[in-house]
Amino acid sequence: MPETASNALIELGSSLLKDICTFPKMEAEMLLANALKINRIDFYKKNFCVNKKQEKVFNQSIELRSNGMPMAYILGKKEFWSVKLNVNKNVLIPRPESEGLVERALKNLPKKNVNYKILELGTGSGAISISLAKERPNSLITATDISKKALSLAKYNALENNIQNIDFVISDWFNNLEKMQFNSIVVNPPYIDQDDKSSYDEFILKYEPEIALFANNKGRESIYSIIQKSQFFLEPGGSLIMEHGFDQSQFCQNMMQNFNLVNIVSTKDYNGYTRITEGFLKV
Repeated sequence: MPETASNALIELGSSLLKDICTFPKMEAEMLLANALKINRIDFYKKNFCVNKKQEKVFNQSIELRSNGMPMAYILGKKEFWSVKLNVNKNVLIPRPESEGLVERALKNLPKKNVNYKILELGTGSGAISISLAKERPNSLITATDISKKALSLAKYNALENNIQNIDFVISDWFNNLEKMQFNSIVVNPPYIDQDDKSSYDEFILKYEPEIALFANNKGRESIYSIIQKSQFFLEPGGSLIMEHGFDQSQFCQNMMQNFNLVNIVSTKDYNGYTRITEGFLKV
C-alpha cells in the first residue's frame, strides 16, 4: 500500500489551517498524531510513513478543523487541571479560565482529609468536579446537569480518572436536589446575553451547546436564580463560587448581598478580567 511521509502531510495541513487558527503547524501535528495514535513530540524524532487509511483520517480531521470545529471536539479530548477528559458536542469545552473555580474552592476547603460536602451545578464534562475530587479525595461531591448526555459523559470521565466520590444527579440547577447543605457550591452558569449572539464567535455558536452559554435578562437569569436559592443549600459559613462575564461582577456582588451572603470578593482570571465572585452564607 502506498504511503506518504508525515512531514509532507504536516506541511500540507499547516497550509490549509493557516487562515483558521494561530498555530497551524502545531494543530496539523496534533491531528496527524491523533490519526497515527502517537505523541506529537514523536514527529521531532523521525519522519513517519503514513498509510492511506491514516491519511484519510488526517484529511477528514483537517477538513473539520478548516470548517471551524474546535480541536477538542475533533480529538475528543481536553485537559483541565491536569485531568484528561473526553469531550463531545453535548458539553462545553472546558476553558483554562474556569480553573479559577477550582483554585477558589480549594482555598476555601484547605484540608485534604476532611469530608467536605461540595456541589457543582451544571457539571458538563465533569471537569470541575473531577478536579476537586482528585484534590479532596475524602469529600462527597454532588454534580448536576440538566442534560442526560452531558451527565453520561461526566460519569464516564470520572470512571476513566478512577474517581468514586462523585454523585451525579439530573437536575435543573437545584430543582431535583434534596434539602442537604454543602460546604461549597461551585458553578459556571450560562451568562452571555441572548441578544449578543450575533456578535459572538461564529464557530462557538456553530459547535458548542447554546444552553451552556446563553441566558435571558442580559445573561443574568441563571446567575440570579442560583444566588437566590444558594442560601438554602449552604452550611452556615459555606461558600458560593460563581464564574460570570467580565462585566457582571458588580451584579453578582449586589445579588449575593441581597441573599444573605457576606465577605464577598471578586477575582480576576489569567487574562486580567474579573470573572469569579464568591460569597459566604452568614453564620
